[in-house]
Amino acid sequence: VLNAREDFDRARLALRRKRTTSVQRAAWFYQIIRQSYASALTSFGNQPHDLWADFPLIEQAHRRLARVVIENKDFEKLIRHYDRPESLFYCDPPYWSTEDYYENVVFGREDHQRLADCLLGIQGRFLLSYNYCDEIVALYKRPGIWLEELMRPHSMAHRFEPGAEFRELLISNYDTTEKYRQQWQDTLFGLAGEMTVLSERKFL
Repeated sequence: VLNAREDFDRARLALRRKRTTSVQRAAWFYQIIRQSYASALTSFGNQPHDLWADFPLIEQAHRRLARVVIENKDFEKLIRHYDRPESLFYCDPPYWSTEDYYENVVFGREDHQRLADCLLGIQGRFLLSYNYCDEIVALYKRPGIWLEELMRPHSMAHRFEPGAEFRELLISNYDTTEKYRQQWQDTLFGLAGEMTVLSERKFL
């Protein structure tokens, strides 16, 4: 595999063929997702990348996924099926106003509301990541729901604007600071550092 635009385009076209093995299709898919800009599968990323260096990562992924069940159904059906008092759901839906960014993903504006309705009625816990916008805040701003605002590096904008940051939301139906509070109760060592970390977190 060469890190070349021509090879990238050849793999993208080959992936559309139906008469290929699943192993070959997986290899092509891995190639184009690693070589595409922002892993979008559409345009060549034009950055050096050694695919041989990924083999240890593939082996690690194999070990971690060996005991994992992978489903591919509507999110509402899956959440309802697996919901228990001890369940924890982490959800990372398409962000608001980026619903059409992903190829072959059907997630419309109405699905944001449907996801909120589903998560707000579960028995278990959920942690949800979103881009910061008033529409999403309005969906989840209610008693018993924690909304934390944070900034993270904006990887897609870094090539044009070094140091660019992205405003994001973490939403949960449980106190995400409870880990720190338990540590405070268990020990006095390192208390000042933990309090500093917690004080820097911004909840809405």
